[in-house]
Amino acid sequence: MAWHRKKPSDTRSSVSPERLQAAITKGVKKSDAKCEGFIGVIVQRQTPKARFDADWSVKGVRFGKADRDKCGLALVTIVERMQREFSLAADVPGSAEKPDELESDV
Repeated sequence: MAWHRKKPSDTRSSVSPERLQAAITKGVKKSDAKCEGFIGVIVQRQTPKARFDADWSVKGVRFGKADRDKCGLALVTIVERMQREFSLAADVPGSAEKPDELESDV
């Protein structure tokens, strides 16, 4: 009996930078009451080093008056998961109108 490996496939959804930033911000704010003052993140496109690496990373973080330690831990967790789920699209029609509708299990 021969074992055949399935070729791994990248099943990431394409999303605009604006929607991705809004989703990350929303996830961090929901993570803890001390993160309600979190302002947001800035994501940037990057060239993946390997086939299944993310094509984006966090360029900047605006903590505002939120607790940096708690929000930082939540941010790391959320970004790692979203990098497995989403790829950055140059232009996704309709993405700018509803930035809060990108949902992931936070």
